[in-house]
Amino acid sequence: MLQIDSFRNRLLILFTGLAFTLGLCITLYIGQIASAQMTKANGQALYISAKNISNTLATSLTEREREMVLLGQSPFFAEADFHNPRVQIQLDQVKKSYQYYAWLGIANLDGKVEVAANHLLEGADVSERPWFINGSKHVYLGDVHKAVLLAKQIKAVNPNEPMRFIDFATPIYDPVTHKVKGVLAAHADWSWAGHVLNSALSQDAVEQGIEVFIVNSSGDILYPFKSIGQVKPPAYSKQRPMYFLDHWHEDKAYLTVDIPVVSKTTTNLGWHVVIRQPVAIALMNVRSLQHQILLIGFILSLVLLFITYKLANKFSHPIEKLAQKAHAVEQGQDNVHFETTTTIREIQGLSQSLESMTETLLSQQQQLQDTNANLEQKVEERTQALKQANLELEKLARYDALTGLHNRRACNAYLDYLFEQLHRSQQVYAVLLMDIDFFKKVNDTFGHEMGDYVLQSVAKLLPTALRTTDFVARFGGEEFVVLLPDTSLKGAVVLAEKIRQVIADAVIIDHHPITMSIGVTVASLEDVDVNTAIRRADKNLYSAKEQGRNCVVSSKELIEASE
Repeated sequence: MLQIDSFRNRLLILFTGLAFTLGLCITLYIGQIASAQMTKANGQALYISAKNISNTLATSLTEREREMVLLGQSPFFAEADFHNPRVQIQLDQVKKSYQYYAWLGIANLDGKVEVAANHLLEGADVSERPWFINGSKHVYLGDVHKAVLLAKQIKAVNPNEPMRFIDFATPIYDPVTHKVKGVLAAHADWSWAGHVLNSALSQDAVEQGIEVFIVNSSGDILYPFKSIGQVKPPAYSKQRPMYFLDHWHEDKAYLTVDIPVVSKTTTNLGWHVVIRQPVAIALMNVRSLQHQILLIGFILSLVLLFITYKLANKFSHPIEKLAQKAHAVEQGQDNVHFETTTTIREIQGLSQSLESMTETLLSQQQQLQDTNANLEQKVEERTQALKQANLELEKLARYDALTGLHNRRACNAYLDYLFEQLHRSQQVYAVLLMDIDFFKKVNDTFGHEMGDYVLQSVAKLLPTALRTTDFVARFGGEEFVVLLPDTSLKGAVVLAEKIRQVIADAVIIDHHPITMSIGVTVASLEDVDVNTAIRRADKNLYSAKEQGRNCVVSSKELIEASE
């Protein structure tokens, strides 16, 4: 019969109770922590996937709209007759450049399709179509829709789904009258969304129960087609955290992420990328871990019960001493020895094991500290290398490799800024477009290496004639552009003449003078877009070439207006 008043049995009962209680608490605690960590990890992974998909969709929409705008603003379309065969060829080439363009064409002001890639829908009346009505007024981006007439004439990418499209449209302005002369439009196949999702998700996403939806501003599913009308996503809320749990009007909970698609397009379609994963699948590993911990805890409890029953009356006092020394090690003492005077072999073995373990732990602690120090040093080195690489990439993206000046991309960005300042605070700016005279003759006579040397020399001379606030860039080939913020046309002409004189006086090639022709203008509030001043400066540059080169030609009518 078990006697509770004996020390051994009390120790046995205490150890047994502690073993089971501790095992249960550890199991619940580890399960809770593991569940929270797993939920966080899966939620962050879903958020990253949704963010990547959202960014890819936004970038593609922005690029397609920018491509249409640039095509519509290009002199080729603005100045050409729509019946010119070269227009047909250009549309065909643009359509081939992007596999998801289902249709690309130009309609006149009466809503009749004048020319289209592959001659699709030429002659068709599109005057009632939203893309034509809106595209004749401003840049237009239309939401996902069906196009029955077009669907009958092209082959569907996915024959199991109806063809759906996204519309891009932009007005084409006559360069002389600055009035709309037509509408350039494109229909992009909505199957593009499937390509974006497949490239962004891992291969085992389906096995993990991960589902991705593209939802419009009304909360209706746009993708995938099979879920339209079958699945109802939760309403979007800005107050929600990065990830959350929702039942989706169903009988089970889902780990959910909802990311808006924020594009730099004229129109915000209000799309959202919504990803969900069943909680049961997301936390499957946690459940398995909890079961293993329960089993291990139960086995350890039985082992502790047996050991306690056999040895409680033999090692309680020696163990207390060993515990005291172990606590000393825990407090950070190094010179601790686990010697014992007991004759019990197991206690002696435990003492020796603790001694050896302490030495090993102290040694490993030192090794770990050394390893951490090395890792921190490597991380710092890699961080510095990455910063340097980013700086070099930034320089390559915004500077011309040959001349070291800003490139066309940086020039366009600064032009956008100046144009915005013009309309916000009426702060005018001047544009100097310049071209090296007879540059082809330099290449033909002295070779391309000398031509590169001439470009580099001109690039070094230009900043010497400019103010610190002025902006200079290589515009392309032997053309350079200078942007003068808060500068009148008279001041711009004076500075242009100074630049022309500096280049003409410099001896770049012996016995072969190098000169420049310069076209000057200032931006005006009447300019229809940011490139209007560039086109005007280019026209003046052309006049300078006709007048014999090595001269400055400005917009005289603006000079007279400013006087």
